[in-house]
Amino acid sequence: MNVPVLKISALLSCLTFCKAKAQSIKELTGLASIYHSKFEGKKTAAGELFNQTFLTAAHRSLPFNSLVEVINPLTQKSIIVRINDRGPYGHHRLIDISETGARLLGFLGKGVGEVKLRILRWGGATSPKPLADLDPQVTYFAADSLLRRKTDLRIHH
Repeated sequence: MNVPVLKISALLSCLTFCKAKAQSIKELTGLASIYHSKFEGKKTAAGELFNQTFLTAAHRSLPFNSLVEVINPLTQKSIIVRINDRGPYGHHRLIDISETGARLLGFLGKGVGEVKLRILRWGGATSPKPLADLDPQVTYFAADSLLRRKTDLRIHH
């Protein structure tokens, strides 16, 4: 039997298993950090221009366009972000979020905060869609790459 064919077959089997295992993870806990302002207007790994006012985030392995609920366990405040970049790369952090996300979660002044992530959608299209599987007691809305819980909170820049 041809050795390269076996290597490719083993690799494909591993990738399939690893993806299936990763998709079965629905909740994660760890530290969130805030994107530095120096990234404003720069391209993300997904090719979009980064904007601190959008509820987007960076994660090392979740597919682009995954939707993730980020919950501050101390205050129970939560937002929904769309993954459009890679990172964070240091200090045992789980996710990088925009300044707007950090402000809504209540840890903008601290730079980092403990969070729980709940994966709502694994990858997918970028166009806004109704999110039927979410809590019916809460109203959500989507506009461009801004996806957040509808609140009466005013965002000040």
